[in-house]
Parts: sequence; C-alpha cells; structure tokens
Amino acid sequence: MSFASKNASGDLLEPYAVPNALVELVRSAESWLVIVSPYFDPWRHLRDALVDAREAGVKIKFLIREDQMREKKVIRHFRDLKLEPLALKRLHAKIYISDKQALLTSMNLLSGSRESVEFGLCIDRQKHADLYEAVFRQAYGLLKKSELVELPSPKPRGVPVQKAAPVQKAAPVQKAAPAKTWTPPAKAVASASASAQNAAKGAASCTEVDEEALKRLSKTQAESYRLWCEKHSVHRVAKERQCTESTIRYHLAAAIEVGLIPVEHVVTEKQRNIIAEAVGRVGPNAGQGAIVKTSQGPVCYGEVACVLAAMKLLRC
Repeated sequence: MSFASKNASGDLLEPYAVPNALVELVRSAESWLVIVSPYFDPWRHLRDALVDAREAGVKIKFLIREDQMREKKVIRHFRDLKLEPLALKRLHAKIYISDKQALLTSMNLLSGSRESVEFGLCIDRQKHADLYEAVFRQAYGLLKKSELVELPSPKPRGVPVQKAAPVQKAAPVQKAAPAKTWTPPAKAVASASASAQNAAKGAASCTEVDEEALKRLSKTQAESYRLWCEKHSVHRVAKERQCTESTIRYHLAAAIEVGLIPVEHVVTEKQRNIIAEAVGRVGPNAGQGAIVKTSQGPVCYGEVACVLAAMKLLRC
C-alpha cells in the first residue's frame, strides 16, 4: 500500500496513513504549528512528537471545542504536555498546519481514531502554495475567534503529619566497599535469536567484552541504558530523565547495536513486524522518515532506530 496518491491540489492519503502523516507533520515543523481539533486524547507517538516539537522551540497553537475543556482527562493532557489551549464553541473542523505543510482530514485527535477509516489531504507549502495559503487563512480566522483557556491548578495533596523518629546512635563508620563493575540484571539479556543471546550473555557478565561494549556508548546513551536495566521500562526511564519515550529508544538503539540489549525488550513484536515490512518495501538505507511514512501502522522514529540497530547487529 502506498502512502499517498498525488493530484493537482495535494496528496490524497491512503485511509490508514493519516495518523502517521499527522505525526510526521508535527515532527517536521521547525518554527510553528497550529492544531484545530474538537477533541484531544493523543496516542503515544503523537504525544511524543508534540513534546519533541515543544522542546525544540516550535510555537504550538491548539484550538479545541469549548465544552471539551470541562473534561478532566483533556485538561490533564494539556497540563502534561505544557500546552495552552484556545477554545471555540461548536468547533468540528480538523485542520493541522505547520510552517511546511497542511493536513485536512476527517480524523479527530483521539487514540481510537487510528483504527478508523479516515480521509486525508496533505498540502505541501512549496508545491501547492495557493491551497496552503487558503487553508492557513481558514485556520487563522478560527484562531481569531477563539479564547484562551486558563487551565485550573492541580489540587494540592495533603501531606500527612509524621511523628519524629527516635534519636539513634550513629552507626560506626565503615570503609567503603571496593567499586564493582556494573552489569545489567540477568532477565534483561534474554533474546529470541541465537546471535542476540550470545551478545546479551556477554553483556550480563563482568567481562572485557561487556566493558568494551559500554565504552562504545555516549555518556547519555550509557545513562539511559543503566536506568533501563534497573527499571525495565522505557516509560519509567523517560520519566526519570524527563525525555520522550522516542528519545530514550534512540539511546537504547545504540545499546542494541553493540549487543547489550535484545531489541524485543524495547520494541513490541507488533511494532517490529510493522517496521520490518516497511523496511522490506523501501530498504534499510531509505532513512527513518521513509520507513515511518510507509509503515502500515503507527510507529515512532525511536522504534525504527531500534529495529535498524538490531538488523545491523545481525549483519555483523
């Protein structure tokens, strides 16, 4: 299935390509992004893309249906993503536009919409300048009619009063134990393939091979790898490091490439199959953007990086 079919006015997207096209639009934005959607319940890849864009300095304006700002879940999404919502009564338009392209679609920003059959027309600013400008004027007109919504402050949680602990005698000072070489726990090194098993077993023991592999990681990659081996969760590591999950997967891709982590512990089987099929269509050297665009399902750049790293390891 191709990503889009072209016509004189824009690129008509295939029904199931709209979610990936929207994520790509957010990721490709360089200076500004306007989102017009009546509803807001983002899926993981879109949430990561919005966080990455905001952290990169992209100015984001988000227009939502006014009555949705009474929903606690919607308020929580805006607060977690540090976005300031604009509201408009009876909004039902869906317009997503950046400094590079625009997307007109029937799809709402709801996680369940990823499985729906949706319409989508992608308009490139350079190729279809007149249509792009017309869409921009429509979106800008809606923003002018909207009102900024002030998010309610989270309710403070009461701190229970604790009794003072009894005074204890100081423990005698002991000499620090000699530093040990840090290694990942045993359950972090299981793998489905024999080659990955051998690499993971080497990483699980205090050997020169393990130390050499660790030396090939950058400081930030090694830190994400260390936390992953402690927490066994990309989500927890991302929360600990205050990064997106996609960014953490980028770090762990380096560890996968040197044989420290089996890819199946970072990327689910479903996502690996989707990415592998896309790689089969465009080739491993086509670039992550091309692989994401041709994937027949929602995948993030970090997951693609991990799967490509595993493929590179197997070719060594």
